[in-house]
Amino acid sequence: MNWQHTLMHVLGHPTLPLDVTAVPQDAQLQNCRNFCLLLAKLGIPYKYYGMHGSNIPAGGEFVDCRKATGTWKYGNCWHRTYTRRLNRALERNLCRDGRPEWISSLYGAAQADIENHDLPVIEPMLGYDHCWAPYRVFPSYAHQQVIYTLQQDDTWNTRFFDTVIPHFIDEAEFPFSEKHAGYLLYLGRNIPGKGVELARQCAEQCGLPLRLAFTGYHGREKAELLGGAMAVLMPTLYLEPFGYVAIEAQMCGTPVITTDWGAFPETVEQGVSGFRCRTAAELVEAVRLSSKLDRKKIRNQALARFSLDAVAESYAAYFAFVWNIHKNGGYYAKYATRKNFPLQVRSFATPASNRKLSSLKTGK
Repeated sequence: MNWQHTLMHVLGHPTLPLDVTAVPQDAQLQNCRNFCLLLAKLGIPYKYYGMHGSNIPAGGEFVDCRKATGTWKYGNCWHRTYTRRLNRALERNLCRDGRPEWISSLYGAAQADIENHDLPVIEPMLGYDHCWAPYRVFPSYAHQQVIYTLQQDDTWNTRFFDTVIPHFIDEAEFPFSEKHAGYLLYLGRNIPGKGVELARQCAEQCGLPLRLAFTGYHGREKAELLGGAMAVLMPTLYLEPFGYVAIEAQMCGTPVITTDWGAFPETVEQGVSGFRCRTAAELVEAVRLSSKLDRKKIRNQALARFSLDAVAESYAAYFAFVWNIHKNGGYYAKYATRKNFPLQVRSFATPASNRKLSSLKTGK
């Protein structure tokens, strides 16, 4: 596929301008920025539909949806106004010349009422608690199963077209730190569900200082904090859809100590990049053993799994996969194989079979 002759319409944050330095703790805003970085990496032209004052990465075009008139809630006044603005902006910016075009929704239900103009709509980096589009990229298999359980009816006919690709970060923003400064670190929201009290108890039992970093950390300050830690504690109590801090720490070479559920079994390799625990005794033992882990190996593994280079090809293949099945018969589209399926992926130029199964077709 000639990526220069394609276009991605990126529907961004419905209330905040794209500026992660202003609200670094907002994971969805971080997703917006990272997704734009990915598109730029792949050389895919994109238009970012966002709030006034957004600062998008190079390679894209900003479509100003003006300032939010209030907080967002599905069906409220701002939701209706935002939907009208998006529809007008999409109408003005569609190519309509036959080239592959996709719409990417990065804020779930906030964008669920748009007119899609028969274009495939993707929910990439889907880490929130619902879904609405017919094509979805989950950051973990754990979260995919959660959504399939919560929304069985909504995903029954379209789950054939989903995939799992982990979240990713720009490795240049999280340089390797060969040595630590002897402290434990908790970096995240100050809420009970994140397990902050368990982190306090663990540090106290280990007799080690614990640095608590709740909000406002970004860029070099955040990277230095992560890189200087002996280990990062993430004893999350709920099912974590992914957990950016886990891969940010690993990118710096720092071991991660987590609970043993949610996405962590997919992002933290036991005894290699950290430890997954279920009891206080295991948390304490994990801290003791963390200093013995190879920080350079942790960094290299993070580069191989969670860098832009690591995921770019998977996303490119998925975009082509979606365009093929959307245009050529859904479930029965010829050559509809994802990148991680062990078959040679061939050109999508061949017309699909005439066989169709209406219950398995996409919501075109």
